[in-house]
Amino acid sequence: MSEADIFIVGGGPAGLAAAIVARSKGIRVTVADQARPPIDKACGEGLMPDTVTALAGLGVGFAPGEAQAFRGIRFLTGALGAVCVEAAFPDGAGLGVRRTILHGKLAQRAVEMGATLKWGARVTDEGAEAFCCDGQRVESRWIVGADGEGSRVRRCVAPGAARYERVRYGCRQHFQVRPWTDFVEVYWSRNCQAVVTPVGPEEVGVAVTSRDPNIRLESAMHELPVLRQHLIGAGELSRARGARCALRRLKAVQRGRFALIGDASGSVDPLTGEGLGLAFRQAYALIDALGANRPSEYVAAHERIGRVSRRLSRSLLWMDAQPWFRDRVLRAFAADPALFSRLLNTHIQAHAHASFGFVNAVRLGWRLVLSPAAEG
Repeated sequence: MSEADIFIVGGGPAGLAAAIVARSKGIRVTVADQARPPIDKACGEGLMPDTVTALAGLGVGFAPGEAQAFRGIRFLTGALGAVCVEAAFPDGAGLGVRRTILHGKLAQRAVEMGATLKWGARVTDEGAEAFCCDGQRVESRWIVGADGEGSRVRRCVAPGAARYERVRYGCRQHFQVRPWTDFVEVYWSRNCQAVVTPVGPEEVGVAVTSRDPNIRLESAMHELPVLRQHLIGAGELSRARGARCALRRLKAVQRGRFALIGDASGSVDPLTGEGLGLAFRQAYALIDALGANRPSEYVAAHERIGRVSRRLSRSLLWMDAQPWFRDRVLRAFAADPALFSRLLNTHIQAHAHASFGFVNAVRLGWRLVLSPAAEG
């Protein structure tokens, strides 16, 4: 199989985005995946404004009814949502969109751009850094692993064990109910978090994450009575779908003619909402590096792209593990909402070097000192 300059193993959003960018630069590319569209995955399905911008740059848009806009993030904690803090995005809006719809749009765009997509294709590792697709040896100049956490390509790049900082578990389901807000809501309880994303005019997606591998939506609802009240009478539009999620780093993301992208190259906790955004920015960086025949430049770019999201992951995971600290932080933000707005702005515009700043850090520290401890 030598007709492509780049052979991408994995036809999820990361692999398809890389294919689209490659074709925009005139690079021949083949994408192979054993699955067939539409490919689904348990995730929050909320695209942050910078991710929406990246999609537009790929030539991907949505018709009315295919996606639902949201204008910010809201955190709620306490049995009755007693502490609530929210912030609107400084520029633009996010989009809630079903993963299957997003995948279909990316696949369609890749075909329009002239990429070769091989669905139902079996890619095998033949050893000695050789791969076959449906029995034919892959001879492409570059081989990219976009095949998720269990990547076959990874052994050619980073054969050692990945560094897992925290593993958690999640499940997601869709409900037929009119969204009650134009914010993405994050409900915090002692044992889990639930992210509610509007994905249509009469539909929301609920994604629950927890340290408990046996977490289920039904059990989570007992800890989240405010959310449970919103979903009374709502019809189920999909079956509950589970997944493992982790903050995870590899020792390397590129070596020789091999490179990794998306979850194959490491991952952040889903609470950041940045998994897809990172993959799309990695796609641009990777293709720029390969197109210039300087693949090592991707290594520095990959590190830079993910730095802020990894820090945010660690902060959110600390809040998950230390409920007393989480409640104190959210109460501090509730007392000074401008701080939460600034923090959100820093996160959204991380690639534009927005900064939380020393003065805001001091303000937050002072609010933490003054914030009362959570009741109960």
